[in-house]
Amino acid sequence: MSRAGRSRSRRAGSPPSGGLLRWILSLPARLHLRWLVILVVTAAVMGAYARVLVTAAPMPPGKAPTAPAAGGKHAGAAGPEPARTGQVHARR
Repeated sequence: MSRAGRSRSRRAGSPPSGGLLRWILSLPARLHLRWLVILVVTAAVMGAYARVLVTAAPMPPGKAPTAPAAGGKHAGAAGPEPARTGQVHARR
């Protein structure tokens, strides 16, 4: 009897020829579950990212961006003025 008469589904269940890892990774494709695997992996990544966002420490008040107040140059600033860098030019 010819071996060419075998169906593809029979060959899909054969022992792994490329190694166990390759056989396991190709299992969702052989079972037609690609979209299910993609959705599960995407949901897991989104859940992990949401957990990082929820459990992250708050920004310290000294580092938070503030809008300038209308009262003056530094009316809302609580700290000292930042040091200037570079050359200082005197006015004449």
